[in-house]
Amino acid sequence: VRSGMTVLSRPNHPLRLAGLFGASLAFCAIVGAAVIAVIYMVRDQQGAYSSSVAGAVVEPRLSDLHLPAGLIAVHVVKDAGAFQQLAGWRPFVPADLPAGTKHDLSLAVSFPDDHGVRTGRVGYSPREDVNVGGITGPMVVIMEAKGTPGAGADGQLKRITTGNGRALAATLGCKGLVLDVQLYFGPPPAPSEPFITPYMTDVAQKFVDGVRRQCGG
Repeated sequence: VRSGMTVLSRPNHPLRLAGLFGASLAFCAIVGAAVIAVIYMVRDQQGAYSSSVAGAVVEPRLSDLHLPAGLIAVHVVKDAGAFQQLAGWRPFVPADLPAGTKHDLSLAVSFPDDHGVRTGRVGYSPREDVNVGGITGPMVVIMEAKGTPGAGADGQLKRITTGNGRALAATLGCKGLVLDVQLYFGPPPAPSEPFITPYMTDVAQKFVDGVRRQCGG
Protein backbone atom coordinates (compact mmCIF):
# COMPACT_ATOMS: atom_id res chain seq x y z
CA VAL A 1 0.00 0.00 0.00
CA ARG A 2 1.50 3.27 -1.09
CA SER A 3 -0.02 5.84 1.19
CA GLY A 4 0.92 9.12 2.83
CA MET A 5 2.65 9.26 6.18
CA THR A 6 1.30 11.39 9.00
CA VAL A 7 3.13 12.23 12.19
CA LEU A 8 0.99 12.27 15.32
CA SER A 9 1.64 13.63 18.78
CA ARG A 10 2.03 11.37 21.79
CA PRO A 11 0.46 13.02 24.88
CA ASN A 12 1.98 12.14 28.22
CA HIS A 13 -1.05 10.66 29.96
CA PRO A 14 -0.69 7.17 31.54
CA LEU A 15 -0.47 4.29 29.06
CA ARG A 16 -3.73 2.46 29.68
CA LEU A 17 -2.81 -0.41 27.38
CA ALA A 18 0.47 -1.15 29.12
CA GLY A 19 0.79 -4.74 30.14
CA LEU A 20 -2.01 -5.99 27.89
CA PHE A 21 0.05 -7.36 25.06
CA GLY A 22 3.35 -8.48 26.54
CA ALA A 23 6.84 -7.34 25.67
CA SER A 24 6.57 -8.00 21.93
CA LEU A 25 3.49 -5.76 21.78
CA ALA A 26 4.82 -2.91 23.87
CA PHE A 27 4.54 -0.51 20.96
CA CYS A 28 0.80 -1.22 20.77
CA ALA A 29 0.48 -0.21 24.40
CA ILE A 30 2.20 3.11 23.75
CA VAL A 31 0.33 3.96 20.59
CA GLY A 32 -2.99 2.61 21.77
CA ALA A 33 -3.03 5.01 24.66
CA ALA A 34 -1.47 7.92 22.89
CA VAL A 35 -2.38 8.77 19.31
CA ILE A 36 -4.65 11.79 19.49
CA ALA A 37 -3.75 14.93 17.51
CA VAL A 38 -2.35 15.30 14.00
CA ILE A 39 0.72 17.53 14.03
CA TYR A 40 1.82 17.75 10.44
CA MET A 41 2.02 15.88 7.15
CA VAL A 42 5.57 14.80 6.41
CA ARG A 43 5.82 13.44 2.91
CA ASP A 44 4.46 10.66 0.74
CA GLN A 45 5.72 7.18 1.58
CA GLN A 46 6.95 6.84 -2.00
CA GLY A 47 9.66 9.36 -1.19
CA ALA A 48 12.61 9.10 1.15
CA TYR A 49 10.92 6.75 3.63
CA SER A 50 10.51 3.77 1.31
CA SER A 51 12.67 1.83 -1.08
CA SER A 52 12.17 -0.93 -3.64
CA VAL A 53 13.69 -4.39 -3.55
CA ALA A 54 12.89 -6.74 -6.46
CA GLY A 55 9.98 -4.54 -7.43
CA ALA A 56 8.36 -4.49 -3.95
CA VAL A 57 8.01 -1.51 -1.65
CA VAL A 58 10.06 -1.99 1.53
CA GLU A 59 8.48 -0.22 4.46
CA PRO A 60 10.68 1.29 7.16
CA ARG A 61 10.33 0.42 10.83
CA LEU A 62 9.39 3.14 13.25
CA SER A 63 12.91 3.09 14.67
CA ASP A 64 14.28 3.90 11.19
CA LEU A 65 12.36 7.18 10.93
CA HIS A 66 14.25 9.01 13.71
CA LEU A 67 11.26 11.11 14.69
CA PRO A 68 11.48 13.63 17.52
CA ALA A 69 10.52 12.33 20.95
CA GLY A 70 6.78 12.22 21.46
CA LEU A 71 5.88 11.66 17.79
CA ILE A 72 4.88 8.53 15.93
CA ALA A 73 4.16 7.91 12.25
CA VAL A 74 1.04 6.37 10.73
CA HIS A 75 -0.37 5.65 7.31
CA VAL A 76 -3.65 7.44 6.70
CA VAL A 77 -5.72 4.99 4.63
CA LYS A 78 -8.81 5.57 2.52
CA ASP A 79 -10.98 2.58 3.42
CA ALA A 80 -11.32 -0.64 5.39
CA GLY A 81 -9.67 -2.67 2.64
CA ALA A 82 -6.51 -0.57 2.73
CA PHE A 83 -6.57 -0.72 6.53
CA GLN A 84 -6.75 -4.52 6.44
CA GLN A 85 -3.94 -4.77 3.88
CA LEU A 86 -1.61 -2.91 6.24
CA ALA A 87 -2.85 -4.06 9.63
CA GLY A 88 -3.83 -7.65 8.86
CA TRP A 89 -7.39 -7.29 10.18
CA ARG A 90 -10.48 -5.33 9.21
CA PRO A 91 -11.01 -2.31 11.44
CA PHE A 92 -13.55 -2.47 14.22
CA VAL A 93 -16.11 0.22 13.37
CA PRO A 94 -18.80 1.06 15.95
CA ALA A 95 -22.38 0.54 14.86
CA ASP A 96 -23.61 3.65 16.71
CA LEU A 97 -22.06 6.95 17.70
CA PRO A 98 -22.97 9.62 20.27
CA ALA A 99 -25.28 12.37 19.05
CA GLY A 100 -22.47 14.91 19.28
CA THR A 101 -20.14 12.96 16.97
CA LYS A 102 -19.87 13.14 13.18
CA HIS A 103 -20.31 9.88 11.25
CA ASP A 104 -17.44 10.51 8.80
CA LEU A 105 -14.63 8.26 9.96
CA SER A 106 -10.87 8.47 9.47
CA LEU A 107 -8.66 5.39 9.37
CA ALA A 108 -4.95 5.04 10.02
CA VAL A 109 -2.44 2.27 10.69
CA SER A 110 0.89 2.73 12.43
CA PHE A 111 4.19 1.91 10.81
CA PRO A 112 5.47 -1.44 12.17
CA ASP A 113 7.70 -1.48 15.20
CA ASP A 114 10.85 -3.60 15.35
CA HIS A 115 8.67 -6.67 16.01
CA GLY A 116 6.44 -5.95 13.02
CA VAL A 117 3.55 -4.99 15.31
CA ARG A 118 1.05 -2.35 14.19
CA THR A 119 -1.80 -0.48 15.83
CA GLY A 120 -4.91 0.76 14.04
CA ARG A 121 -6.80 3.99 14.65
CA VAL A 122 -10.47 4.67 13.88
CA GLY A 123 -11.47 8.28 14.52
CA TYR A 124 -14.56 10.48 14.39
CA SER A 125 -14.68 14.27 14.76
CA PRO A 126 -17.10 16.12 17.07
CA ARG A 127 -20.12 17.90 15.62
CA GLU A 128 -20.11 21.68 15.87
CA ASP A 129 -23.90 21.99 15.90
CA VAL A 130 -24.52 19.91 19.03
CA ASN A 131 -24.16 21.55 22.44
CA VAL A 132 -25.70 20.02 25.56
CA GLY A 133 -25.44 22.16 28.67
CA GLY A 134 -22.37 23.87 27.24
CA ILE A 135 -20.64 20.56 26.45
CA THR A 136 -19.60 19.74 22.87
CA GLY A 137 -18.49 16.49 21.29
CA PRO A 138 -17.27 13.93 21.88
CA MET A 139 -14.50 13.23 19.45
CA VAL A 140 -14.28 9.43 19.37
CA VAL A 141 -11.02 7.53 18.88
CA ILE A 142 -10.70 3.75 18.92
CA MET A 143 -7.18 2.37 19.04
CA GLU A 144 -7.06 -1.32 18.18
CA ALA A 145 -4.48 -4.06 18.00
CA LYS A 146 -4.42 -7.84 17.84
CA GLY A 147 -4.06 -9.43 21.22
CA THR A 148 -5.64 -11.05 24.22
CA PRO A 149 -6.91 -8.63 26.86
CA GLY A 150 -5.15 -8.74 30.18
CA ALA A 151 -6.24 -7.68 33.66
CA GLY A 152 -6.11 -4.00 32.74
CA ALA A 153 -8.70 -4.39 29.99
CA ASP A 154 -11.66 -4.29 32.35
CA GLY A 155 -13.92 -2.10 30.22
CA GLN A 156 -14.25 0.48 33.01
CA LEU A 157 -14.25 4.19 32.20
CA LYS A 158 -11.17 6.11 33.32
CA ARG A 159 -10.41 9.79 32.96
CA ILE A 160 -7.64 10.95 30.63
CA THR A 161 -5.98 13.87 32.39
CA THR A 162 -4.00 15.42 29.54
CA GLY A 163 -5.32 18.09 27.21
CA ASN A 164 -8.33 19.86 28.69
CA GLY A 165 -8.94 16.91 31.02
CA ARG A 166 -12.42 16.29 29.63
CA ALA A 167 -11.82 12.83 28.25
CA LEU A 168 -12.84 9.31 29.22
CA ALA A 169 -11.54 5.96 28.00
CA ALA A 170 -12.12 2.25 28.48
CA THR A 171 -10.12 -0.78 27.29
CA LEU A 172 -11.79 -4.07 26.39
CA GLY A 173 -11.36 -7.20 24.32
CA CYS A 174 -13.26 -7.73 21.08
CA LYS A 175 -13.03 -10.85 18.91
CA GLY A 176 -9.25 -11.20 18.90
CA LEU A 177 -8.58 -7.47 19.24
CA VAL A 178 -7.95 -5.18 22.18
CA LEU A 179 -9.79 -1.87 21.83
CA ASP A 180 -8.90 1.35 23.62
CA VAL A 181 -12.08 3.44 23.32
CA GLN A 182 -11.50 7.15 23.92
CA LEU A 183 -14.02 10.03 24.06
CA TYR A 184 -12.92 13.69 24.14
CA PHE A 185 -15.33 16.48 25.12
CA GLY A 186 -15.05 20.27 25.02
CA PRO A 187 -14.66 23.07 25.79
CA PRO A 188 -12.16 23.30 28.65
CA PRO A 189 -13.93 23.74 31.98
CA ALA A 190 -14.25 27.09 33.70
CA PRO A 191 -12.46 27.35 37.06
CA SER A 192 -15.67 26.52 38.93
CA GLU A 193 -16.70 23.62 36.67
CA PRO A 194 -15.84 19.92 37.12
CA PHE A 195 -13.70 18.29 34.47
CA ILE A 196 -16.12 15.40 34.02
CA THR A 197 -19.88 15.95 34.29
CA PRO A 198 -22.64 13.36 34.68
CA TYR A 199 -23.63 14.05 31.07
CA MET A 200 -20.16 13.13 29.79
CA THR A 201 -20.08 9.97 31.89
CA ASP A 202 -23.54 8.95 30.65
CA VAL A 203 -22.62 9.51 26.98
CA ALA A 204 -19.32 7.65 27.35
CA GLN A 205 -20.84 4.73 29.25
CA LYS A 206 -23.64 4.25 26.71
CA PHE A 207 -21.11 4.26 23.89
CA VAL A 208 -18.79 1.76 25.60
CA ASP A 209 -21.77 -0.46 26.43
CA GLY A 210 -22.73 -0.40 22.74
CA VAL A 211 -19.21 -1.39 21.71
CA ARG A 212 -19.28 -4.24 24.24
CA ARG A 213 -22.59 -5.53 22.87
CA GLN A 214 -21.25 -5.30 19.33
CA CYS A 215 -18.25 -7.36 20.42
CA GLY A 216 -20.54 -10.01 21.83
CA GLY A 217 -19.89 -9.16 25.47
